[in-house]
Amino acid sequence: MIVNGRKLANGILAKLKKQIAKLPRRLTVGAVLVGKNAASESFLKQKAKIAEILGVDFKIFRYNLEIKTEELKKEILKLDRNSIKNNSTINRRSSVNGIIVQLPLPKHIKTNIILNAINPEKDIDALSNSPLVLAPTVEVVKFIFNKYRINYKNILIVGRGRLVGQPIFKWLTVQEQRLKSKIKIIDINQKNQLPKLALKADIIISGVGKVGLINGNMIKKGAVLIDFGFSLKNRKVCGDFDFESCFKKAKLTTPVPGGMGPIMVAMLFKNLLTLSQLNRYN
Repeated sequence: MIVNGRKLANGILAKLKKQIAKLPRRLTVGAVLVGKNAASESFLKQKAKIAEILGVDFKIFRYNLEIKTEELKKEILKLDRNSIKNNSTINRRSSVNGIIVQLPLPKHIKTNIILNAINPEKDIDALSNSPLVLAPTVEVVKFIFNKYRINYKNILIVGRGRLVGQPIFKWLTVQEQRLKSKIKIIDINQKNQLPKLALKADIIISGVGKVGLINGNMIKKGAVLIDFGFSLKNRKVCGDFDFESCFKKAKLTTPVPGGMGPIMVAMLFKNLLTLSQLNRYN
């Protein structure tokens, strides 16, 4: 089975749109972008497009590549209070309901400090130390597991990134004892272990961003493959799984593009609605 992420996301968004339309005022997302990065610009463009569909304001706050950690932290705190000038105006009342810091940040910036400056009540990406919602990637995995009634068995997570590997591993570890599942996580530096571990796994979740990292010879028949990878090959967007060789053996697989990405964006706005309701839209 090949998951049609766009179709599934449209279903989620349709419900969200109805719920958001009933709110007393428009919601606003503030997205922080440092420097110029083609992939980051593309991701923000997708989010802005979905925001427009949902009737949500989406404002991008751009900063020079040279900005220092403490300076950027102050800007995040200002954004939370909404005292940042935008289009030559300052809103006295906070109207930013969700804050996104687009990753990756430049190497000279201490990412932990910046992410933990985000108010948990507005952390729709769930990247701060004490998020009040699950990360969108975790929500996607939950959604896929529930929709397709996938049992938790031997699970392999490839990649320890902040957006994919780390939050999914943390969430699955909480479920591990109750569901009697076995969970392993490796990063790209352990790729020599990948063929052996992948062949034993019933479920493989990958978010490395390396074209064709996992091929059909490395997976067992009937495996579930969830691909969060994103990279370019000959100007074509590709995932971590070699799709042609993998989907023939897999029970369920997610394509790139058109798989997990659209659902993940939908879950981001689901988090926005959840947090906004908790905070009475302030």
